[in-house]
Order: sequence, then C-alpha cells, then structure tokens
Amino acid sequence: MWFAAVWLLGAGVWRDRAGGRSILSAPAEQLLNLFGVSGRLVAISVVCLLVGEVTSVTAQSMLYRRSWRYMARITPENLAGLPGGWRGLFRPISRRAINRLYTNMIHAYEAVRPPGGGAEVPGSEESERMAIRVLNEVLTMGPRLIMAKPELYAEYDRIRSESEFRDAILVPLPILGTAILLNLHVPTSVKVVVFLAVVVLDVYLFLQARRLFRTAHSIVAHSVADGTISSATMGDLGPG
Repeated sequence: MWFAAVWLLGAGVWRDRAGGRSILSAPAEQLLNLFGVSGRLVAISVVCLLVGEVTSVTAQSMLYRRSWRYMARITPENLAGLPGGWRGLFRPISRRAINRLYTNMIHAYEAVRPPGGGAEVPGSEESERMAIRVLNEVLTMGPRLIMAKPELYAEYDRIRSESEFRDAILVPLPILGTAILLNLHVPTSVKVVVFLAVVVLDVYLFLQARRLFRTAHSIVAHSVADGTISSATMGDLGPG
C-alpha cells in the first residue's frame, strides 16, 4: 500500500497523461501493469479485507447492542416472562442459564452479605438487585475463562467465532446473490426463485448466528453459576 501510494503521488497521479483514453492516468496504468495479475488479485484481496472488516464489525456491533439492551431490561419482576418472538432472538443467554445464574447469585450473595448491611433495602430485594447486576456482566466475562478453565474458553471462543462468521456474511451474501443474478441470462421467474432462496439462506444464517451467540454466552453464565469464574459485582464483596 505504501509502495502504491508513493508511486502514484510521486508520478503526479492527478495529471491525466493517458490522453482521455482511460479514467486512470499513465502512472496508475503503469503500476497495474507492473503488478500483473497476481498483484491485482492481492490488491483486490486487501480492499475486500478492509471493506469486510468495516461491514462485519458494524453488523456485529449492532447485533451486540441489541443483546446488551435485552439484558439491561431484565428485572426481578419480568424475569419469569422474558420477551419472546422477534425480541427473544436477541436474548444472549438461554433461559435455563439465566434462571440458574440468577438463583445461584442470590444464594451466594446472601451467604456473604454482611450482617445488618444494606438495612435500608430488604435482604431479598438487595440480593435480587445484585443477581441482576451479575447477569448484566455476562456478555463481558468470557475472557475470564482463559485463566480459570482454558479448555472451556476454547469451546466458548470456537462457538462465538462461528457466530461472528455468520454475522460477517449477512450483508455481502444477498448483495452477491443480486449481482450474480443480474449477470445471468435466465427467465425472470428463475431469478426471483433464486433470490428468494438467497434471502431464506440469509435469514437462516442470522437465526443460526443468534443461536450460537446464545450458546457461547450460556457457557459463561453456567461458569459463573458454578463458581468457575466470578463477576466483578460478587468480587467486590470480598472473599468467601
């Protein structure tokens, strides 16, 4: 990239020396000829990498925020009836893991709660509030498995990576399908059927990515419930 930039800038890329025959100036054409087919493929790969990095990170960030907002809405009152349907797709932890972690954290907090501490808040309400705080930390606690249980972290990381891969191709897949169909000489009805098939495949990958994301973070939630790793909320309470 540095070589290409210096070549083009140094040769005066902004001055058209191709006599209007091409949108590229002479230095750019010379550079392409110098690179040859292999060099052009490498350049295309770099461009695809950069574009893919932006689109995949953007998509993953949007989906992560939806999951984070889902967890942020959980309260002791609505825990038994968590939203399902479309919103339920973004639940990042299985219901079993949520209930198990919530119950175990209440018992753990009651066991270490200082006598008479937090007298302004009834014990049960305070324990429930602390358990909800632990639930909200699960999405950021995956790295704690590295030291506590490396083999479990490897499984968590594998499943999460599979989820991220599917998220990364959600955007380019339908665009690629459309581009291919525009260049095929087949009846319109066939194009419609193929396009619908691509859309169905994209939806399937989206649902599968959400399931894998939920499975990965359920591993973390169960690890917290088992005491394999501890949350910052419970860690602030001191040993025991």
